[in-house]
Amino acid sequence: MAALPETQQVAVKRPQLHFTAKKNWINDPNGLFFDGKQYHLYFQHNPNGVGHGYMSWGHAVSTDLVNWEELPIAILHGDVADIFSGSIVVDHDNTSGFGDGTIPPVIAIYTAAAKDETNQSQAIAYSLDGGATFTKYAQNPVIDRGSKDFRDPKVSRYESAEGSYWVLVAVEAIERRVVIYRSENLIDWTELSSFGPKAAVTGIWECPDLFQLPVSGTDQLKWVLIVSLNPGGIAGGSGTQYFVGEFDGTTFTPDQDVAAVEGLDFEALSAAKWLDFGRDFYAGVSFHGLPVDQQTLIAWMSNWDYARDLPNDGWRGSMSTARTLDLVKDAEGNFEIRQQILGLPVTDVVSQSVTGAETRIELGSPALLELHLAGNVSESAKLSLYRTDESLISEITVESAVLTHDRTAGLVDHELYASTQRMPLPAGLAEITVQVLLDHGSIEILAADGLRSLTDQLTGEAAPAYGVLKLAGGTNASVAVLPLEEIEAGTNA
Repeated sequence: MAALPETQQVAVKRPQLHFTAKKNWINDPNGLFFDGKQYHLYFQHNPNGVGHGYMSWGHAVSTDLVNWEELPIAILHGDVADIFSGSIVVDHDNTSGFGDGTIPPVIAIYTAAAKDETNQSQAIAYSLDGGATFTKYAQNPVIDRGSKDFRDPKVSRYESAEGSYWVLVAVEAIERRVVIYRSENLIDWTELSSFGPKAAVTGIWECPDLFQLPVSGTDQLKWVLIVSLNPGGIAGGSGTQYFVGEFDGTTFTPDQDVAAVEGLDFEALSAAKWLDFGRDFYAGVSFHGLPVDQQTLIAWMSNWDYARDLPNDGWRGSMSTARTLDLVKDAEGNFEIRQQILGLPVTDVVSQSVTGAETRIELGSPALLELHLAGNVSESAKLSLYRTDESLISEITVESAVLTHDRTAGLVDHELYASTQRMPLPAGLAEITVQVLLDHGSIEILAADGLRSLTDQLTGEAAPAYGVLKLAGGTNASVAVLPLEEIEAGTNA
């Protein structure tokens, strides 16, 4: 790996719109839940340094999914096992028996990862104070397959005419399989079925999630299974694929049976459905406690290709924005996830028509830039983003079939960081809207009404000072910019 220049170690600026911990390392979001008043974000956290290790569950809360208050560590690593990723449910009916009759217990289900790397099993801890502090179950683990790569449990409540019960999805990571379990009490679990290997399988599978999503414009609900994998993502390194289908309480059956795809060929991997086409959107999971029409997800905004090596300023790692999800049915009857960014101000911003081949767009702070292209969109439009010294940060190019983001001009000197990402666009577009969320250190691009997403770090960068939009002949454009400098920083540091 290429070494980072020493000057970069103090060049990192905290994002304004994304959660970061006050100090030290973070990665996967864990245990997301809404308690009726606050959103809870737990996360993989090293309490002792900026590297990956001593994994514990950090904790933060928010009322708007942008401004987060970091709280004391919720579940600390032990002498024998680290606390790897998992999920949280609120046991309203006290099926676990941990409740005291005054407040429903909050149950965390997590992977107990042996420090000697000989075993990964699933354990639980319970909270009687709303998720602030947890007591580990004395008879852990609750599921032990004798496996070194069995991890990342995500639990939800399955409801049917025949009754309800808890369903857990986890992975046998090396086998590229999602395993599905059932429980009546969150303690005793029975294996029901497994899924995979399917679609992208070059990397190990991690962080599954199984939930329902509404189909836009209908009363229909479909089941979605999300699976992160590393390496082998569509943009290289870490990535997240998804499957749409049906779940009968026992078995998940995808609508489209995509055979296992070996290798890193972009066209071959495009046979899978991808939640994001950028380098930095991994291990995303949904919130417990929200209705199905408000299904919301947060991901870790990094990539295992370089996460351990990025510059830091006493903290390392950030989360993506929160995004609501639903499904859109295309002309061929296939379903795709649509994403919308949450937590931004609700305000009308006047779009300005762009005339001429080259237009300067003033920025200077975190902002949401919305670009609408019409006319001959088979010709290219290029948005170049610049620093205050007029040097290039990165470039977005939009054509009829693909959007690219080129960050090769970035500050990070790492052989796997400098890259250009490609995002195929829906076919037959006569016009397209591209939303670009610009923060210190990152860019999030949603295109085609949120049917396509591309998330990249821009590590070490402040929000761009300005952009330059270049249009090819025959392309009409309008631009709107919503400054976001008044939103407070995403940590209480």
